[in-house]
Amino acid sequence: MQPSTTLILGAVAAIIASISPASADSRKWVAVDDLRRYTCPSVKCGVVGRFFFRETLQIFEAADGWSRISNYKTAGCFDGKSLYVETGPSDCSAENGVANGKFAEWVKSKFLVSEPPIEPMKRGPEDIGEG
Repeated sequence: MQPSTTLILGAVAAIIASISPASADSRKWVAVDDLRRYTCPSVKCGVVGRFFFRETLQIFEAADGWSRISNYKTAGCFDGKSLYVETGPSDCSAENGVANGKFAEWVKSKFLVSEPPIEPMKRGPEDIGEG
C-alpha cells in the first residue's frame, strides 16, 4: 500500500471512530402539545414544522435556551426564499438561519424533558409565540 493510501485510510478510520450514535443523554421528550421547529435559535426565524407531545428528539447542540434537533440540510431556496418555511420569515439569509443554502431545525429547550412526560406542560403568557 502506498503511503498516501495509508494516510487516507487512517484519516477515514479516525473520522468513523469519532462518530457515535446518539446517547440516551442526547434524547429528549416533547413536553407540550405543539412545539414549533425554527430555522434558527430565535422566535423571529421561520417555522418549518411542529412536534407533538411525547415525541422524542435527538439533541445535536444546545445553547442559550435552544436545542438543535437536526443536521444541517438544504433550505430549498428559490428566488431568495426557503420553500420549507410554513410561517414567519422565509428569506434565505443568515439572519433566518440559512447559510450556504442550508439550515438546521431548532426548538426551545424549556419545552423538552429528560423523562417521558405524563401530561403536557402548561404554558404561561410569556410563552405565547415561543413553542
